[in-house]
Amino acid sequence: MIEDDIKDAIKTAIQMEKDGFAFYKKASAQTSSDMGREIFDSLAKDEQLHLEVFQKLFEDKIEKSEWNSLVNSSKKYADIDIFPKDLQQIEGASPDTNELDALKIAMDSEKDAIEYYGKIKENTKFEDIRQIINEIIEQEKNHYSILQEEFDHLTKTGYWYELDFLGG
Repeated sequence: MIEDDIKDAIKTAIQMEKDGFAFYKKASAQTSSDMGREIFDSLAKDEQLHLEVFQKLFEDKIEKSEWNSLVNSSKKYADIDIFPKDLQQIEGASPDTNELDALKIAMDSEKDAIEYYGKIKENTKFEDIRQIINEIIEQEKNHYSILQEEFDHLTKTGYWYELDFLGG
């Protein structure tokens, strides 16, 4: 039983990152703002980096070959409603989505991911799964904090930090 729960947590984490990557890449292609496009591209890259972090968290729970199979599978594990399919599904978003809108969309998605993982954590009775999920939540909170700091900085000064700061 515990093994199935761990695998479900792993599959969910992988699916969330894959969905985030797909959304941010699509959003990047849909926005006409150069800076909005750069932000979305940077966020897509971060989602890929999260997969590497998660692989390290799960390395004693799942074989590397099985991990690679799950990450590279085109089959969707679950339809997790965190990341929208595209910008048109977001109220107020458009192909002219600017950098502030891009940051707001990203922050909302990260916040939803944190809440989603929190529910998974609350509903499991296995401590080792709770610990893994908690580490994932911390990764997402860090990502949210960076986005929030960037949003606050931009709205107060009008200047961007270096985009490399957004990395993982």
